[in-house]
Amino acid sequence: MLEELEERRAEIIKKAEEYKVRRTELNSEASKWSELRDELNARIKEAVEKAKGFKQQREEYEKLISSKKTKRGELNRKASSYYSMVEKQRRRSDIQSIQAFERLRERIAELELRQQVEVLSKDKEKKLVARITELRREFDRMEKELEKDKKLTELLKKAQKYRVESDKYHEEVINLVKQSHECHDKMVTCFKEADRIREKADDAHRLFLEAQREADEAHKRYIRYLRDMKDFDRVIGGLRRKIREDWGFRERMEARKKAKGIYDKFREGEKISTEDLLLLQRSEMGLK
Repeated sequence: MLEELEERRAEIIKKAEEYKVRRTELNSEASKWSELRDELNARIKEAVEKAKGFKQQREEYEKLISSKKTKRGELNRKASSYYSMVEKQRRRSDIQSIQAFERLRERIAELELRQQVEVLSKDKEKKLVARITELRREFDRMEKELEKDKKLTELLKKAQKYRVESDKYHEEVINLVKQSHECHDKMVTCFKEADRIREKADDAHRLFLEAQREADEAHKRYIRYLRDMKDFDRVIGGLRRKIREDWGFRERMEARKKAKGIYDKFREGEKISTEDLLLLQRSEMGLK
């Protein structure tokens, strides 16, 4: 029975060691996934911070755009006021309608804006430039016609002065809008990058949790086997003590039996040896 218990205890020790090794491996794996997750989270934070920076920069551009649009609107209203006076003067002078002149100017501005902001093929851009050139020639012709009237010319100069100033603000608005769009695109790119990295970070965190759960389970099994080993140690230790005690009892009984025989021989007057005498002294009976 003792041998069976000791064999079983050896198996438990082996199992405990296996789970101890497994726990160490799983803790190492969990640590690896934890480090990767933390590294990815740091990259997410960096990408988000960049995105926020582009967002803030875009908001600043939007404020400037709003401010310059307001100024452009004021100048356009002044220009329109003078163009209205030019129109009244034109009616008196019987010159070609300023409205057609103004519509032509606006059409040229639209086409130039399209040329600046749209991505066109070489053929389309060539046609667009040719059309703008054609309209500018017509614009110059109409402008010269209007300049024949002195008063009309004076009004037109003021209108054009405000229009030129307005166009400058318009150009600034176009450039700012372009920069704002670039910031928006960069912001979106950074947020997408953060989302892409976040997926990897989530996977790393999931694998970390799985490894940690398995490590915890291996630790529980290791602890359980240690407790079983202690239980076996107590049982085996008790059994060994019992065996030792039983063996000592048999030895004492044999010694008493032998001592009693020697004592009986002594009482009957038989001669006993020194060794027999020492045995009597060591026995629990003594010489009675």
